[in-house]
Amino acid sequence: MDFSAFLSDVLTPILDHPQALKVDVKTEGRKIEVMIYADPKDRGRIIGKSGRMISSLRTLVKAAGEKAGVNTVNLELYDEDEEGTDRAAARGGSAPERDPEAR
Repeated sequence: MDFSAFLSDVLTPILDHPQALKVDVKTEGRKIEVMIYADPKDRGRIIGKSGRMISSLRTLVKAAGEKAGVNTVNLELYDEDEEGTDRAAARGGSAPERDPEAR
């Protein structure tokens, strides 16, 4: 199954900036990672109200993967804001300690 072509065909008509759409597919044995890159203004359209659109896309991609004999298919929407955040703090890890004398 060509996940890249499938997602491009589904998403292109609903985006304001379809030229910025890129679908990256990485295969590791029977596991597939699908990453969608889109214009920041179009991410809301891909996510949809209450996350319904992205949830539906994940369901379709997982079903297609199962039919093709793939164990796991993960679909993610790239969020450039995630790159600049402290991942430990974002996951509930400990925040850096403050110097009490630095007030």
